[in-house]
Amino acid sequence: MSLMPFVVALEPDDLTALNEVVKDGREAEEKCLDSMRETYGIRFLRGKALSQARAEIRKEFRRLRELGKLAGTRDLVLAREVRAELKRRGMDQEYDPIPAEDVATPGRRVGTGPRHYQRFGDEKTQLTGRMYVKLPGPLGEQLARGCYWTSAPAVTALWEWQTLWGDGPEVIFREAERRGAVTILDLWCAALAPRPTTADAILRKAQLQDQIVTTGDIIRAAVKRAIR
Repeated sequence: MSLMPFVVALEPDDLTALNEVVKDGREAEEKCLDSMRETYGIRFLRGKALSQARAEIRKEFRRLRELGKLAGTRDLVLAREVRAELKRRGMDQEYDPIPAEDVATPGRRVGTGPRHYQRFGDEKTQLTGRMYVKLPGPLGEQLARGCYWTSAPAVTALWEWQTLWGDGPEVIFREAERRGAVTILDLWCAALAPRPTTADAILRKAQLQDQIVTTGDIIRAAVKRAIR
């Protein structure tokens, strides 16, 4: 089965706790294998009978993993919890493929920048850890499609908001800092940049950003499910 990779930012403590869950899962798998070997009497078998018993054990072991009853790797733990989180959110339904032009677009989608993860002004993000995970291809595709289409209405509305109000001074400064330095021209552009004229407009943008669901959001929620 093909695998779909994801790199996710998360809290370091959550990653540490997840590693403990995986460790416990691996120990449970070993105990299960020992029990099955004992049941089949592996130590007393030889030749073809031994090969057949081992094949049956491998088959049962795979079945239990596929059911989510055994999960001794990070990928298995998170695959189980991602499925559960998608179901909880009603995102386990059938979705159309993501449009090719959006699949090929580099960078984050609108509304998923740093502010998407900072709910309290300029508070520093707690998502300083990084985690690599591979999900089964069909599950990874379900996750990507679900996030894309769930977020699509808010993304469209955010583009309309951006067209109305432009980047604003904050974005201009951030882009300048990314280039290495804030110039006099950047200061001038920021001073002249359009600003939302009402609190309602600012609130509307925040509400739309809250409606964006990313693959990282789902996987982080899956981590929380696994460690609670």
